[in-house]
Amino acid sequence: MKCYFHCDANMYRKRVRTFLEYIVAPVVLIAIFLTVCLLLSLRNLMHSRLLIPAGEIICGVIFVFALISRIMIEVAERKIYAHSKYTYLEIGLKDVVVSLYAGGFTHFGEKTVLRRLFVIPLNKIEFAEICKGERLIIKTDEPCVREYIGNSDRLGYYFKDGVLTFKEFFFEESGFSLSQQAVVPHRFGDAEEIADSIIAAKERFGDLPPPKPYVFKEMPHVKLKKMRERTRKMKDYL
Repeated sequence: MKCYFHCDANMYRKRVRTFLEYIVAPVVLIAIFLTVCLLLSLRNLMHSRLLIPAGEIICGVIFVFALISRIMIEVAERKIYAHSKYTYLEIGLKDVVVSLYAGGFTHFGEKTVLRRLFVIPLNKIEFAEICKGERLIIKTDEPCVREYIGNSDRLGYYFKDGVLTFKEFFFEESGFSLSQQAVVPHRFGDAEEIADSIIAAKERFGDLPPPKPYVFKEMPHVKLKKMRERTRKMKDYL
């Protein structure tokens, strides 16, 4: 069973490659064909004063599609960087955590990254299935899916004895909305493997030993202080 799934960043490169193959390449070939036709009809175009407009049109088309390609590549690289860092799915001992990059903004020169976070209790999951568009739907038997949207730096968390704990206590009690399902978009390589791993983790959750009962233990310095007080009282009594 796999417990950590990283974002499939190559999906953005595939989109750019598809665009280049099906849009840009044919346009470039058409532009080359028109250029050859222009050269073959150079004398007629010069006499009709259409040579310069025809050349400008061909150069303009090539420039526009080169600019579009450059913008798409730049956007794809930014998305690859952002999703590679902030988009993942993690299966813990008691919870499933889904982190999704949700954009960002710059304020006074400082960039803030937004993240969307789902926390799903394993023992409440009814099913995890794949629907249209390779999206993964995780449904629980009651509204217990916590959804957070906020500053990525503030949404930090860690696992302590298998229990998810936020670094800021505020998010333990507030700052989220409750729902009965989480819809995970197609950001990962194999959605079916994720669904199988979640179901396996739910079955594993039932085999976990029950939590140990809480036993109150006094701090050593408190015990020492009480012993000193008892000793002093005994001396005063004697």
